[in-house]
Amino acid sequence: MDAKEVEKCIDEFGTDIYRFCLKLCMNKTEAEDLYQQTFLKALEGIWSLDWEKNPKALLFSLAHNLWKSDRRKQARRNSIAPCST
Repeated sequence: MDAKEVEKCIDEFGTDIYRFCLKLCMNKTEAEDLYQQTFLKALEGIWSLDWEKNPKALLFSLAHNLWKSDRRKQARRNSIAPCST
């Protein structure tokens, strides 16, 4: 996926992807970070899939997988050094 394709996807699907990120994170700041990571990964071409078929579904999957990965990292950090309040 090149820069122009990412820009087109942001224009077409950006609002839907952001809402999805917000629903997953339930926090505006984290949702904005996830949204940005999603499009950065798409731009990096991390997925060598056919973007012509269903780019919206690929972006949703990418956002969901990034979110799950982040949750796993947080769980590992908390199990190693739990926060004490």
